[in-house]
Amino acid sequence: MSNAAASLAGQDPGHTAERVKVPLLVELLSREVGDRRRVWADLGSAQSGLVQRLTGGHNRLIVADLPGALEGGDANWHRPDKVLDEKFWAEPIDCFLCWDLLNYMHPEQLGDLSSRISRRARAGACIHALIQYSGTSMSETPGRYGMNDDGQLTVVPADAPSAKTPRYSPKALEKAMPELRVERTMLLNNGMQEFIFGVR
Repeated sequence: MSNAAASLAGQDPGHTAERVKVPLLVELLSREVGDRRRVWADLGSAQSGLVQRLTGGHNRLIVADLPGALEGGDANWHRPDKVLDEKFWAEPIDCFLCWDLLNYMHPEQLGDLSSRISRRARAGACIHALIQYSGTSMSETPGRYGMNDDGQLTVVPADAPSAKTPRYSPKALEKAMPELRVERTMLLNNGMQEFIFGVR
């Protein structure tokens, strides 16, 4: 078991950590952009696997921890530029990592997030997300994700009662987030769908 998997599994002894291949995310992380530095905005919780993956290259990573803001009852939890101080947003963002967070936002929150992302994004920026596709229920709070050495994710569901999944379609997401467009999707082995969005 990798360090990321062991860390996540150890924090949730009652849950089984699941490993999921995420080819679109691996492709984003491996993309060559010459000598230009890339700025990443992780809207999830800090995790060592991603930090290690980005260390040593021309990268800057900021972590907004929207799940922590949601757990803390912050009404602005879906607004990364409200959760993190303005000084963290001094540079345009090349890639936003949303994990499963979009599943926990209603359409108005998705639209608000889309507007804020478009204002903070560099030209050609991308947004990565994991959308519930086949399941009819999910935990009431976001899960936790860890990037492993082999490029797979370790997924630990939250210890929370289940809620109905919105099962957003690509068209529904584009309607709710008009500043973004769906560029690629891929169905994953855990029943979720991997999305790459671009900024219009």
